[in-house]
Amino acid sequence: MGQMDSLKSFLWRALPVLLLFVVVAPAAKAQTAGTWVRRGQNAEARGDYDAAFEDYKHAYEKHPKNLADKTHYERVRFQAAAQHVDQGRKLRAMGDPAAALTEYMRALEIDPSNQAAQQEIEETRKQQMALPAPGSGSPQGEQMSQQDQTLRDIGSMSGPVELKPLSNDPITLHMVEDAKVIYQAIGKAAGLNVLFDPDFTSKRIPVDLTGVSLDDALRIVGAIAGTFWKPVTANTIFVAQNTRTKRTDLDNLAVQTFYLTNAAQQNDANEVTTALRNLLDPSVKVYLVPSQNAIVMRATTDQLLLAEKLINDLDRTRPEVVVDVAVLEVSKDKMRQLGITLPQTFGIGLQTLATAAANSTATTGSTTSTTTTTTNTGTNLSLNDLGNLNARNFAVTVGNATANLLLNDTDTRVLQNPRIRATDGQRATLKIGSKIPVATGSYSAGTAATTVSLGVQTQFQYLDVGVNIDMTPTVHYDREISLKMKIEVSTQSGSTTISGVTEPIISQRVIEQEVQLREGEPSILAGLLEHQDNKAIAGMPGLGEIPLLKYLFSSDTKETEQDEIVFLLIPHIVREQVLSPLNTRAVDTGTNQEIELRRDPLPPPSADDVAGRNPEDGAIAGQASSGINPPLPSPNKHMTASAAANVAVASMEQHPAGGMNASDAASMAVAQMQQQTAQDSAPPLALNVMPPVSTQAVGSTFQMAIMAANARDVFSVPMQVQFDPKVLNLVNVDAGEMMGRDGQAVAVVHRDDGAGLVTITASRPPNVAGVSGQGVICTLTFKAIASGDAQVTLGKVGAKNSAQANIPTVGSQSVVHVK
Repeated sequence: MGQMDSLKSFLWRALPVLLLFVVVAPAAKAQTAGTWVRRGQNAEARGDYDAAFEDYKHAYEKHPKNLADKTHYERVRFQAAAQHVDQGRKLRAMGDPAAALTEYMRALEIDPSNQAAQQEIEETRKQQMALPAPGSGSPQGEQMSQQDQTLRDIGSMSGPVELKPLSNDPITLHMVEDAKVIYQAIGKAAGLNVLFDPDFTSKRIPVDLTGVSLDDALRIVGAIAGTFWKPVTANTIFVAQNTRTKRTDLDNLAVQTFYLTNAAQQNDANEVTTALRNLLDPSVKVYLVPSQNAIVMRATTDQLLLAEKLINDLDRTRPEVVVDVAVLEVSKDKMRQLGITLPQTFGIGLQTLATAAANSTATTGSTTSTTTTTTNTGTNLSLNDLGNLNARNFAVTVGNATANLLLNDTDTRVLQNPRIRATDGQRATLKIGSKIPVATGSYSAGTAATTVSLGVQTQFQYLDVGVNIDMTPTVHYDREISLKMKIEVSTQSGSTTISGVTEPIISQRVIEQEVQLREGEPSILAGLLEHQDNKAIAGMPGLGEIPLLKYLFSSDTKETEQDEIVFLLIPHIVREQVLSPLNTRAVDTGTNQEIELRRDPLPPPSADDVAGRNPEDGAIAGQASSGINPPLPSPNKHMTASAAANVAVASMEQHPAGGMNASDAASMAVAQMQQQTAQDSAPPLALNVMPPVSTQAVGSTFQMAIMAANARDVFSVPMQVQFDPKVLNLVNVDAGEMMGRDGQAVAVVHRDDGAGLVTITASRPPNVAGVSGQGVICTLTFKAIASGDAQVTLGKVGAKNSAQANIPTVGSQSVVHVK
């Protein structure tokens, strides 16, 4: 019994705990899912979409049937994947493809349907030259194999032939000889082979050249002899008679696609295409692809180069203008009433004695009774009534008197201050207000035996009432701004009834004009003033006109109404069209019959170029691709002298050279090793912001250059530029002269990451050598928007050479004082 009692006592004590667990357990489970949701919302507010995705995922797994949790999960999954894709693109632009690939894989893990991540993965792997073998027999593997084959076929197509003479020394030639002999002499001086057209007709010409380049020498001889030449191979030229037929038959044509980066609408691309067709030869094939914003051309190399120059000049970023519009309307209404309005009416009437007695009885009767009396004056009078007239027979009517002492003063101010941003030459509209229906007509549907009458049908249209602004800006090269504007301020001032239909009365102020202003120059449009003075006097004639006494016998009313409206326009250029001397300079395009460009001679290669060039690289690469012998490792600084000698001996055994023994090969290998060591011990690539200190005024636009020093075989330069967005605004990024000093096209890509952080990458075309020496990588155009001190810092700088190897790089910073 004692044990049973103790068991019962324990159960009674445990029962509340069990009940509490049963009730609270489901709530605790639901609270756990809610906790995950709240954590996800906090992470999403911080912009940490990766953590938000994990939190929403836990909440969704807790309640798979909860539509709210599923919505959170699906929505954030896309944002989290996109965040990893963006981060991967930044890392790849900074030269870290391995980390970029990790980000892309994470994005694909979060959202398997993300095609952008899949494309970036394939592109990154192709750049690393480490594409995995396609799966055998799988459709996806076959498709990737076909794509790879297509890319290899496209990459195997060669570009136009470029002449590469063995010598670029200036040519001096004084002779009177046959044209063929002169061409052959010039070819021997430059190390070129010269071939002649079978129809070539040679003649004796005088030539007197002193210290001219190869290109100028060939052009001068061709002008004298009436001939032209074209490169057949890198060291061979073909000479023919300069006739239209021969030009058409022998000129090599190339196809190139130009992508427009600033064509916002179809008309922009059409203008560029029209310019190319009008300036180039009519036989040039120019085709616009609107869906890709691209222009495809088939022309000679000189025509393509000229087209590239024209597209670079015309396809520019359009300026943008912000116009501050202030509309101020002041309406005043002041009214004053002063005086006494005496009775304006006075009447006397006759009535019979009976009527007078009845009126007297009704007047002196009980106040609780209601008596209706009809007074007939001047009628039904008997002779007895006329003989006994007294005061009761007369009824006197006197109007009301009013004392006026009133002052009304109304002052109304209406202010609209909108800001409109528009692109150069593009129309922008702004409407602030409401739409009011206005009847424009009516018609009757009529009746018929088989139809039902619909009655009168009224048609309406809606009028925009409020502030309506229509603006088209034009930004000129000298920073002047032309504004073609129409400003309308309208209100509903009343209504009127026309043919039984109540129509609104619209009062409006409209200004339509075209002005030209400087940036920041205000334009005030005032003078739209409406003034009304109303004066009214009501009182007794004569007495109401006596000074001072007139206020006792009359009422004086004065009302003054004023309505004035003022427009203020202030334009600001927020994006400029930066034009450099390269865009405005004139270029020589040859004669009227044929476009033929002249190239300036390239600067001689520097010592770093000569030291960094290995003439055996091309031969070794060709042997490796042909499968003759696998390439041997080249000596480097990590090899000892004996190891370098062994490599050199092995190379000599594979490629025996006459007169070279093992000792000579070892000496050559050691010399190469020492040369490589000297290159590795050279100072790193230095990127400097020039000028280091700058003082600018608020509203001014200035440029800062990114200078490179100690450059050796630089192929691409990725960097990040950090500045204060509250003080400076980045307008544009242009390519410098260094990366394209040999005539190669340079790609400069910049991306605004927000908060004053911009990622910039300058790179040369594939399969070309890098540049060496020093010069300007790119030019940054800033606009000072507020006073203060701002630092322009180069962070996370890097560089790669033509072999895609990293180059040690250091950055710097600059200070801009804005006053």
